[in-house]
Amino acid sequence: MQNIHIGTSGWTYSDWVGTFYPREVKAADRLAYYTTQFDTLEINASFYRLPSETTIAAWNRQLPDDYHLVLKGWRQITHLKRLVDCREDLDLFLRRVLPLRSLRVLLWQLAPSIQHDLPRLDAFLAMLPGQVRHAVEFRHASWWDEEVAARLANFGAGFVAVSYPRLPATIYPAVDWLYVRFHGLGKQAYHYDYSRTELSEWAERVRPHLIGREIYAFFNNGYDGNAPRNALVFKDLLASVGLS
Repeated sequence: MQNIHIGTSGWTYSDWVGTFYPREVKAADRLAYYTTQFDTLEINASFYRLPSETTIAAWNRQLPDDYHLVLKGWRQITHLKRLVDCREDLDLFLRRVLPLRSLRVLLWQLAPSIQHDLPRLDAFLAMLPGQVRHAVEFRHASWWDEEVAARLANFGAGFVAVSYPRLPATIYPAVDWLYVRFHGLGKQAYHYDYSRTELSEWAERVRPHLIGREIYAFFNNGYDGNAPRNALVFKDLLASVGLS
């Protein structure tokens, strides 16, 4: 299980009380409880606003140094600047988040309107520091091809596999680790509750690529406690896959 890191996108959901968080766990103690259930966490809040130095210090106090923390890249870089002329914003973001002792991966989600553009991608990847892993999540189907996967691999970056309506579920195992995000399916993607059969199919899809690789997988279907419930099932399924 040391190479399998399964968690959720965020942890501060009040509707998880009674389904994931015991009712006696106070809001201030939810992160501590979360870390007893999952060894990794993807934080989306850093997409919407630059984390404060106070927040970074708090996470350093609350999370063990050997924890697997993932931060989503700031939208100022990915969505407003669209990866272009973003050096100052990127430097500001990196200065703020790289002091996180448990930081393992930075997730860069591109805007859906950014279509296949290798020069744009190359220029951005060339700016990224090597002391932390980087994963890129595309939201336009034009990016799904072997050339893009190879280009990411040249920079050691991961091609994020997604469960999301209208996007391919292809896994590109071009580097020695995988990254999967589960957003949900159907009309209300982020409210979706994955069945055990659907998660078993994903476990089998991942299975051929597990040997010699780490995997990070996160559930972003946070509504009503679906994310932690699905994550725990997927974690058990991958453990079984790894032992078979």
